[in-house]
Amino acid sequence: MAAGLMFSPEKAVVASETAPVVIRVADSGLMPNTRLNVEPMIRKWLRTHRDRPVHLVFPAGRYDFWPHHRDEALFAPSVAFDLTGMKNVTVTGAGTAFVFHGRMMPFRIDHAADIRLEGFSIDWDRPFVSQGQIVSITDDYVDMSIDSRAYPYEIVGDSIFFLGEGWRSPITKNYNNLYDKDRKEIVYQTRDNPLGDLPGAPATKLDGDLVRFHFRPKVTPEVGTFVALYHGAYITDGILVINSERVEIVDVTIYHTLSCGVSGYRSTDISLKNVQIIANEAKGRVFSVIADATHFNGCKGTIVMDGVTMTGAGDDFTNVHGMYAPVDSVTGDRSVMVKPNARYIGFDEGEIAWVIDTLTMQPKDSIRVVGQETVWHDGKVVGYRVTFDRPHRGAVSAGDLLENADRNPDVFIRNCRVLKRHRARGILVTTAGKVVIEHNYFNTAGAAILIEGDTDLWYESGGVRDVLISNNVFENCYTSGNNIIDSPWGWGEGVITITPSIRPVRPDFPTFHRNIRIMENTFRHYDHAILYARSVSGLVFAKNRLLRTFDYEPFYRPVGIYLDGCKAVTLADNEADDDFLGKSIHFEHMPKREITQRGQRVFK
Repeated sequence: MAAGLMFSPEKAVVASETAPVVIRVADSGLMPNTRLNVEPMIRKWLRTHRDRPVHLVFPAGRYDFWPHHRDEALFAPSVAFDLTGMKNVTVTGAGTAFVFHGRMMPFRIDHAADIRLEGFSIDWDRPFVSQGQIVSITDDYVDMSIDSRAYPYEIVGDSIFFLGEGWRSPITKNYNNLYDKDRKEIVYQTRDNPLGDLPGAPATKLDGDLVRFHFRPKVTPEVGTFVALYHGAYITDGILVINSERVEIVDVTIYHTLSCGVSGYRSTDISLKNVQIIANEAKGRVFSVIADATHFNGCKGTIVMDGVTMTGAGDDFTNVHGMYAPVDSVTGDRSVMVKPNARYIGFDEGEIAWVIDTLTMQPKDSIRVVGQETVWHDGKVVGYRVTFDRPHRGAVSAGDLLENADRNPDVFIRNCRVLKRHRARGILVTTAGKVVIEHNYFNTAGAAILIEGDTDLWYESGGVRDVLISNNVFENCYTSGNNIIDSPWGWGEGVITITPSIRPVRPDFPTFHRNIRIMENTFRHYDHAILYARSVSGLVFAKNRLLRTFDYEPFYRPVGIYLDGCKAVTLADNEADDDFLGKSIHFEHMPKREITQRGQRVFK
């Protein structure tokens, strides 16, 4: 643990009774580049001025944060900047490096408002992911070079344990993805744990930093391939925004966090501008954050992502959704019990619940919520009792789903770079609000865009109503997806994948999604699968350019556009290279008359 610091608070704080409290960190004696622990003083300042507007100003340089001893004793993450309950707070850096140690959450923005973070980076000296590079591979073992200074480890018997600041861990079974030696991209046609039982393999120390893992690898990547070795998942988020409003994150670089880079939960109006969530290449890393770069659950208002780049993340670029609440039982003519869920977003008084029929995924009623009660038994949450403003008269039954109609944000994603240098998919979005995805560059390992609506796995709601995907470039996406052999873990069905849980069984089956327009995009693609769409009404694929590339071998289903149970589909004025592969169209659970093709008849 780092030592304490001497400081001069009278020099640090500038304020009048009405103006924001301006805390100039350098004036306090908290100088950069000392590697001493600044967490105690940041905590004290924020507690002292919790009821005032605050502007924390950091100079250029490095500031280190170590866990609070109380949190370490409880084996819980410490929070470096706890903005709980605060309003009008700005944290400004000048290219400042915030470096964390052990289990820490950099920012917690909880029941707060008007928060702005800008001008700094977030990283760990010892991240919770290690990295190896394959030196030799046979049918019986894999030799890997692991930098013991950057990623300390020990071998006890034949078991390898990696050592961190306050932690010791084996290789867990989360991900352990392969990155090619030159472009640092997810290796073609590999997904999670592609080598096989690396986490359980006996290990032997060889000369220098070489370690031999004794097992039969499932694949044989080329020598020089990097392996990201994970030591946990979903430990704690980097910037957590919870029950807050009007949060701006500007000119921030996130090299590592212990779960999502930025996570929003039940919050309103969040924007990210010129945010980089990327691997720290100066340290030779191929990985960045452990989970999604960004994730938004149960939010409302607007979510804006402009100029965001991601590499090295352990999951998707972003995931925006609500949550279905499965009804466990009817407890009265005005109330029901819903099942517990760790990501449950619930209902505030006055919010509207859509009642969803699980057989069709269609809303069958809407009803106003007047109360919600958490139900406990033996110290555990066993459900939530939701009370309505009127008798539901049988409109709600056990097995139905409740969806919060008021928590469907508008989403605007522009000028972003979503690269193959991270695991899984690009943009995941399910919201009934307005969605605009434009002027982005996609080069992803899985689906570039995934629109679902899930009633059988994660319960992420809901049906989209207004989606525009325009003026984007999709280049060689979907090089590692394969839902045919690995559903539902196969990272999608094509470059753009629309796959709600509902499975149409006949042509008149109601559609789940509607009004999705894919227009004026450029697809530079090596394979067939451009669009897979299930249960969509009002699907437009128009004025897109389809160009053949030869960078990878085609491998997936030989269908360009796959339609399942869709209605009012328009294919218009698209242009394709003569040798473009994805010109075929397949449809099922729908009549051909639902497809209108105008202009050049690209698809046949």
